Amino acid sequence: MFQKQQRIGLVIYLYYNRDARKLMKYGDLYYHSKRSRYLIIYINKEDMEEKLKDISRLKFVKEVKASAFDDIDCDFVGNLHREPLEIQALPDQD
Repeated sequence: MFQKQQRIGLVIYLYYNRDARKLMKYGDLYYHSKRSRYLIIYINKEDMEEKLKDISRLKFVKEVKASAFDDIDCDFVGNLHREPLEIQALPDQD
């Protein structure tokens, strides 16, 4: 049966946009910002360390960052049902 692969995004900053096509062999290209010269690719989580080292060694890559999406707490249960705050009136200044 099909099992879902754990994926992670890598944000890769480039010196020149022309080198973006060379990175397509490392993963699935999701977004390329030509103005800010970065792109986002998705790779399998189990291959992350190996591919992160390989990509950061390339001479046309300025910086590589792994996505922090898995570290974000998505538990919003207590946040939606809070009691409204009471607004206190300021004392009159005469």
